[in-house]
Amino acid sequence: MQRLLVVGVSATALTVWFGWAMLPYIAPVIGFDWKPEILGQWGDAFGALNALFSALAFVAVLYTLRQQQKQIDDAATDQHLQRFERTFYELLRLLREARDDVEFRYSDNYKGSSREKEPNYGDRVTGTEAFKRAQFEMKYWVEADRLDADHFTTESVADIYLQCVHNRYESTFAPYYRLLYTILIRIKTDTKLTPDEKHRFGNLLRSQLTSHEVALCCYNGLAAVSGSFRSLLIEFKIPKYLPKAFGRDIFLSYYPASAFEGRDGVSLLR
Repeated sequence: MQRLLVVGVSATALTVWFGWAMLPYIAPVIGFDWKPEILGQWGDAFGALNALFSALAFVAVLYTLRQQQKQIDDAATDQHLQRFERTFYELLRLLREARDDVEFRYSDNYKGSSREKEPNYGDRVTGTEAFKRAQFEMKYWVEADRLDADHFTTESVADIYLQCVHNRYESTFAPYYRLLYTILIRIKTDTKLTPDEKHRFGNLLRSQLTSHEVALCCYNGLAAVSGSFRSLLIEFKIPKYLPKAFGRDIFLSYYPASAFEGRDGVSLLR
């Protein structure tokens, strides 16, 4: 459409110019008395109109340049979003691989619990089963200690996590947490993503995590070794849909209510 408009305007201008150039030859044929000096005076009367058209042409050029720059910016934004999505999904793939490499075995002190009836109770397991058993044991020790302490602090829970999980299997859990942290920080710090796009990518990431993973991430976020991981869990509302059976009531004591709210601020604590 724009190309047709440009061609039409150019053809019209060329026709007018050619007609004006041929006017001295055409005018006598049609019986018009051609006097250039009179026509020159008549043409001078259009000086102000010419200035107006020149100004309009200048404005049109500026508008065209602005539209072209907008198109360039939009194309650059689309390309950036496509690159970000490719990187995001590649990191998700690596996160799943890191999850499969995670290892865990119930500690020797975890005896007499109801979990002792599980198949292969004393074996070292990997992947989602490792997160599952680590979460079961963490919840067991945290709930047991909470019954014995009047003031159960964040540091107390963090110590249990360090002794139960981190110090025993840090070499397998650490790559997983680093990848998860990397994904969250890339979403947060990207300067071209809109808030809605950041929210969408955060939701996509959360949808890839099992409830056992979310619970272990929340325990990890309380430990000093996790750095700013806790703030990212809060900002992206990672524990938002964590069921009560996975320790939701425990984390309500150590994470702000905003981490469990919907995007519009509606509480999901019930």
